[in-house]
Amino acid sequence: MRQSRSAFTLVELLVVIAIIGILVGLLLPAVQAAREAARRMQCTNNLKQLSLAALNYESAFGRFPSRQQGSGTIPSYQQRMRLSGFATMLPYLEQAPLYDLIQTTQRSPWDNWFQSNGQTLPFLGCPSDPGFGRATDPNGRSWDGNTSYAFCAGDNYARSAWWENNERNNRQVSITQPVIRARGIFGRHNYAKMGAITDGTSNTLAFSERRIPTSETGKGMVYWTSGSPSTFVPLLCRAQWSAGGYVNPAIRFNSDTQAGYRWADGAAFFHAFTTILPPNTAVCLLGSNQWQQTGGHYGPGIWTPTSEHTGGVNASFADGSVHFISENIDTGNLGAVAWPDVGGGPSPYGVWGALGTKAGSEVVESLE
Repeated sequence: MRQSRSAFTLVELLVVIAIIGILVGLLLPAVQAAREAARRMQCTNNLKQLSLAALNYESAFGRFPSRQQGSGTIPSYQQRMRLSGFATMLPYLEQAPLYDLIQTTQRSPWDNWFQSNGQTLPFLGCPSDPGFGRATDPNGRSWDGNTSYAFCAGDNYARSAWWENNERNNRQVSITQPVIRARGIFGRHNYAKMGAITDGTSNTLAFSERRIPTSETGKGMVYWTSGSPSTFVPLLCRAQWSAGGYVNPAIRFNSDTQAGYRWADGAAFFHAFTTILPPNTAVCLLGSNQWQQTGGHYGPGIWTPTSEHTGGVNASFADGSVHFISENIDTGNLGAVAWPDVGGGPSPYGVWGALGTKAGSEVVESLE
């Protein structure tokens, strides 16, 4: 007598596989969402740590750190007044030995030395940023360390050098370390006092995300325009961005290293963000694209916060709090030329512009 043996038929097996496939398809988005939530939380924690480090610096010295500073001696170059505020805050981020090493060596912030010294400091990288840890930028240039974050310059076209070329070629001018102020908290050799934030620390931005660019037309890439900062209106920059990318890849800045690839270089190009265009849109360098003409990395620009988070960016405030800033935040009149570095009245760029200024006398009722 033949004994029957229990087993799955081919049809039953295919049905089970189909069910498993459906379940995986249903669960995968939830798993991805949970992972992104965890990454976003880590990014938020990093921003909070940066704000707390800045506040600890202020407690120690009575002033906030400067976004950009350092020795300016010529012809040895040294830090060329371009050392990042992140380097200054290292002792308050449990990195005192690295800070001491930087001060001892006095290397230029774009030196390859930074490839092996602080190249991937964890508190400078957002886990959602696909560029963090990337060693070559979209221009094919090697990195000197990544950063996903930037200092608030406010609602002006933030720059890293005087309008004239003299400070780079005249040693007597260079060693005086001329100050470049900003309507936000952070400028060059500009150490703002707590009392200067008259708009209130809970209404004034300190740090935000600037996604490290990984493609020639994607988020974070810097677009270049020869327009004059005295007449340029932000709408001209905004028009170059459509459907998550630049309209024309040929207009990108490609004369040197891209933003996000020099963690120790405090130039506005690398380390500032402005509250002019809404988050996750165009980033624009204005004027010359050549550093020899006080352009390029020295030049002014609209340094828009960018991220891979859906709908906006994380940003921290001067009181240490962290909030999510929507891409749909009110940006007021983008047809208005920005105020100069010093002076001016209330921001023309709505709620977004008001959050960037430290003393604009605006009333902020909502982040939306």
